[in-house]
Amino acid sequence: MSDYRLRILVTSPGRTLLDEMVSMVILRTVRGDKGVLPGHERCALALGTGLMRIRRGSEWEEPFIVNGGFATVENNTVAVMSVITERISRMDGLLAELERQRGRRKIETEKWEQELKRTEMAIRRILVDNETSAYTALGGMGEDERS
Repeated sequence: MSDYRLRILVTSPGRTLLDEMVSMVILRTVRGDKGVLPGHERCALALGTGLMRIRRGSEWEEPFIVNGGFATVENNTVAVMSVITERISRMDGLLAELERQRGRRKIETEKWEQELKRTEMAIRRILVDNETSAYTALGGMGEDERS
């Protein structure tokens, strides 16, 4: 008889990350870590941010990072649903992509701020030109010359 009597089903929006038989799952909940073994009572858990560990026999698998969501335990099935769930080995790539996006946004923001400054200067020039034009329209006369 197999030691893997617990089904783990891990989903994120639009994809299933894992659907396998295992021997134990440890979840990070909002109240701390919760271990689940075959025969665990039925429950629903609010997940926190942290690692989800999965054991197959005597070996621990590569952990997953989970950021919120919830899990249900029923009939020897652990169903984990979270918007952000990923194997820890993929984090370097995801962090690098986030850094690239942050850099792009910074450049876009700097360009937008430069454009904003150019626009502000153009508006100020227009205002100065209008003041000058008003003065010029009066023929350049001083106050005492207009009377």
